[in-house]
Amino acid sequence: MLILNRPCDEERSMIISSICRGFTVVLIFSHIALIQIFRDFSKGRKVKIIMEAYGIKLLLLMVTGTFLLSACNSGSMKKGAAELDNVASKQLFTPEPAHTVKKPEDIENQGRYIKDIYTDKGSYKPSRKVVITLVLHNPDTNPLEGSINLKIKRLDETVYETNKDFSLEVDRNSEMDFTWKAPEDDFTGYAVEVCLYSGENLLDYEMTAVDVSSDWNVFPRFAYLTDMGRRSYEESERIIRNLSKFHINGLFYYDVMDRHDKPLAGTAENPEPKWNTIANALVDANTLKDMIDIGHNYNMKSFFYNLIFGGYSTYEEIGVKKEWGLFKDKNHSVQDCHPLPESWESSIYLFNPANKGWQDHFLKAHKEFLSVYDFDGLQVDSLGNRGQLYDYDGNPIKLDDTYASLLKRIPKELNTRVIFNAVDQYGQYQVASEVDYDILYAEIWPHKARTYNALKGIVDSMHRMSEGKRGIVIAAYMNYQKAKSGGKFNTPGVNFTNATLLAAGGSHLEIGDLGMLSSEYYPARHLEMDYDLQKSIRNYYSFMTAYENVLRGSGFEEISTATYVDGELTSYDGRAGKIWSFTKVKKPENFEIIHFINLKSASHSEWVDDYGTQTKPVALKNIKVRQYTAANVNKVFIASPDYCEGFLRQVEFKKGSDDKGEYIEFSLPYLEYWTMAILK
Repeated sequence: MLILNRPCDEERSMIISSICRGFTVVLIFSHIALIQIFRDFSKGRKVKIIMEAYGIKLLLLMVTGTFLLSACNSGSMKKGAAELDNVASKQLFTPEPAHTVKKPEDIENQGRYIKDIYTDKGSYKPSRKVVITLVLHNPDTNPLEGSINLKIKRLDETVYETNKDFSLEVDRNSEMDFTWKAPEDDFTGYAVEVCLYSGENLLDYEMTAVDVSSDWNVFPRFAYLTDMGRRSYEESERIIRNLSKFHINGLFYYDVMDRHDKPLAGTAENPEPKWNTIANALVDANTLKDMIDIGHNYNMKSFFYNLIFGGYSTYEEIGVKKEWGLFKDKNHSVQDCHPLPESWESSIYLFNPANKGWQDHFLKAHKEFLSVYDFDGLQVDSLGNRGQLYDYDGNPIKLDDTYASLLKRIPKELNTRVIFNAVDQYGQYQVASEVDYDILYAEIWPHKARTYNALKGIVDSMHRMSEGKRGIVIAAYMNYQKAKSGGKFNTPGVNFTNATLLAAGGSHLEIGDLGMLSSEYYPARHLEMDYDLQKSIRNYYSFMTAYENVLRGSGFEEISTATYVDGELTSYDGRAGKIWSFTKVKKPENFEIIHFINLKSASHSEWVDDYGTQTKPVALKNIKVRQYTAANVNKVFIASPDYCEGFLRQVEFKKGSDDKGEYIEFSLPYLEYWTMAILK
């Protein structure tokens, strides 16, 4: 355990007190020496002999006493001694100094005193009040006093700073709230850096973030919800509050409808208080309403999930016509169907999204549902490429061309938002070019994009479709095969996939009310998150929020350039055994942003990490980077969700040139999974 110094004033007080005690001892021995001299003199011994025996010792004692008396009489010594007595009377903790810690990277036990830090909402509109809560704990054997320094930063610019004193009893938790009025600047991320000091010595530190945005759809952070069984309002709020610690600003309600072709149980005038989902899970109407309401209180948008073309086997009983269907043959004898377990209420029969009759039914059913439940929009699902299909009259259907005509009616006729899940991007280009979508969303499977580089390519293509004006969310299910046998998620696999998605400019649908997703069936919970993974996910989401303006949005262009690390050219394709890097330019700021992903000791380069075999990277320290660039660089900053909790720090650099062109050189202090460098 690292033992840290107390404030300098108390150190001086302790020294002063020791000196004064020494002076007292000297006076006592001087007094004893004088008494002995007079005793010997009274016995008739000669003064000369007496002085030879005691004079030198007496002289030394008197000189020392005079020096100490002068020091004790100084005002500062009297004040220091008084302060020490006051400190002792309060029994404050004074750790014995081993050495002074002044930088976050020197802290060996980060999180010892700061147990949590979080904001009171998932995001904030400009000029609104932000409340930041800091949870402290004292695990030591004595009380502790000190101060908290809180900085709110927009990249390297400190926009707010404050200090607060604290006092912690032994083995007790304490909460401190900080309030801040968000600036008027819209769509801006801020890092919240907190440092805990005892005097001048840093004991602990932590980081969270604040997203100030008037809408969620530029920087979405999506989470799923699926358990809507009966529970109290307070229990529901605990779920949403926990998600807000990840800065979640959008909620995906999975399979909470009565049935796909008639989502509302009952009628708009007389809705049912509860119903069963297709998988026979209970949905309580009050719980559903509570969750939507609480989500809004935390500035989270709520989206209702349903298939774009699904009906129960009994669809004709509610007025849906077979003539609207999709068929596998020209004679409409085999309707396309998505089979589900026999224990469920029904399999799903598919209809032509471009059919006017189906569109009218879909819109009417959802208008009725939305009149009862205050969702902000629809999360409309698909099933990817279904092969060759036909309409009822035997005409061949190109399914990816059928989605847009229905989707673009939703915002206009239902006055609500729409998100479309283009599975493996099937139909995404058509939708992106025709529909007023809220965000771009895609569920990606390994057969479409198996490697980290291929996954990055998916995000790149979506960014080109939206020009960065709408956020990108990828559903990518981790450790898919491992989930069939249970256990825990493999943290290295998850971290590498998140590093890839976030560095590319996207985000990951992965967490929700039941933990982390490992399959397309969201109520399943086959794998657990250990503490290290939970900590990593919190760090990555805070990092994504704090530095959102250099990670996502508009104005980015990837450039081709040569990057060397310790003299070795980095990989451009994310292969295992190499450091992978790519560079983006952000305009109009003209930032050059380099992402380094450490696959040097990776066992493979497949993002799904099917069986959880991806290896933990060996952290690299103080590695030398040479970046070829013609930019007029005047500052270099680095930050990583894996290092110092994501704090942004400036590093020194030098310029040079060779036969390959102009370059700059700097050191990366740390590269575990992912480190970002910003050249200004």
